[in-house]
Amino acid sequence: MSDQERGGPAQAGAAETATDAARNASTAGASTAGASTAGGAAADGPVAGPLEPRQVSDVETLKAMADPTRLAILTALMGRNRAHMRVMSVKELAAELGEPQTKLYRHVKQLEAAGLIHVAASRLVSGILEQRYQASQRDLMFGPGLLQDPAVADESELVAVALLERFRSQFFAAHRAGLIVPGDYPPEEAYRKGMLAMTELRVSAGRAAAIRLKLEEVMDELNAPGAEDPDGVPVNVLIGFHSADPAAGGEPA
Repeated sequence: MSDQERGGPAQAGAAETATDAARNASTAGASTAGASTAGGAAADGPVAGPLEPRQVSDVETLKAMADPTRLAILTALMGRNRAHMRVMSVKELAAELGEPQTKLYRHVKQLEAAGLIHVAASRLVSGILEQRYQASQRDLMFGPGLLQDPAVADESELVAVALLERFRSQFFAAHRAGLIVPGDYPPEEAYRKGMLAMTELRVSAGRAAAIRLKLEEVMDELNAPGAEDPDGVPVNVLIGFHSADPAAGGEPA
């Protein structure tokens, strides 16, 4: 997710860490709309045509995202494989996220009402119709000026808090699970070194612009077509940048 200036993901399109193994497991048992696999099971569904990043420009969508549970549901459905978006039932989402199934129904309906997810398949389970959901976009961006709109300032901050909390929880869950272990690794395994850093300093305006450009280039690389490697290793990247320079207030020249 980003703010038209690549502000997050925690960008939803960025790859995950601690829960990736579960997320990569195929979801069992469903018949898709118009097609089914042997035994009535349907795995993740291909997306018809390329999906453009969705630009969030209304308060209703922002409110739907401004909750850690709904953000976790959305990220789980958006997943990492952008050629095949995941299709999951509420029961499957509850099992993956470690949440009570009854808790998720309200959150799923709010995401569906905002158009962030949709029903992609259904099946009968013990005479009850079970719906399975798919994300409606691969990536999300804040619309221009949305973060500066005082009318949605609270919702914007809640989304940012949810994104930061998601990264924090996954980062330390990976540590507790022994997936991030300090040590000296050969260059080809340098990715195994976890990184968490924050820097505050004063630099020239030119250098500040260059730093921001480098960060944007990293996010562009992560989100470029073909960046996903089904056989690769999971990574979780959160990038942020801002300048609190009073002289920089107002509209750009």
